[in-house]
Amino acid sequence: MAEPLIIVGAGGHGRETAFAQILAHGERSFSGFLDDRATGKTPEGWPVLGPIDSAPEHRRAQFLVAINDPRSRRAIVQRLEALGVSNWGFVVHPDVRRHISVSVGAGCSILGGCHVTTHIRLGDHCILNRGSHVSHDCVVGDFCSLNPAACVAGNVTVGDGSELGSACAVRQGVTIGAGATIGMGAIVLNHVDANAVMVGNPARLLRSNVVW
Repeated sequence: MAEPLIIVGAGGHGRETAFAQILAHGERSFSGFLDDRATGKTPEGWPVLGPIDSAPEHRRAQFLVAINDPRSRRAIVQRLEALGVSNWGFVVHPDVRRHISVSVGAGCSILGGCHVTTHIRLGDHCILNRGSHVSHDCVVGDFCSLNPAACVAGNVTVGDGSELGSACAVRQGVTIGAGATIGMGAIVLNHVDANAVMVGNPARLLRSNVVW
């Protein structure tokens, strides 16, 4: 039997992830949070078990890092791995529409209202936030974040560490380079370079070389 999940990060996104886990698997499937800045209990009454460095005390648990920023999430995963953590869980809200051909990596979370259709690969430690959609034949790299209502059309490749803003839309066949950021509501019609920040409709370059 799997040990209860511990979520790293007791902020808003972490608490939403805990709620999805409980809806999917019940109260006993979730132990609590690790967080360097929180103590006691969350507003929902869920326990904060200790700081991140206390993870080795819970070696039999599964872990998931629920911090939306890809760079911060990668840094915390690396920190936990240095402490010996290797048992990564994943969370899928029970109302997610997901075909059996979808591959979900370790440490991922897919929250309520998401549609993940057919022949899709999600890398490790990805976050698909509420109501985001990923269409057929997409590849989403490690440590990506799709914010609420982001919409990715078919045959899109999203590079490692990319963040897609709320309600953005990505045209079919586009490649988004590693470490790119797509702004809220942006409409992406063409390929996006690595480490670029794109905003607007149609999306235009705001900044470049934001190193991943």
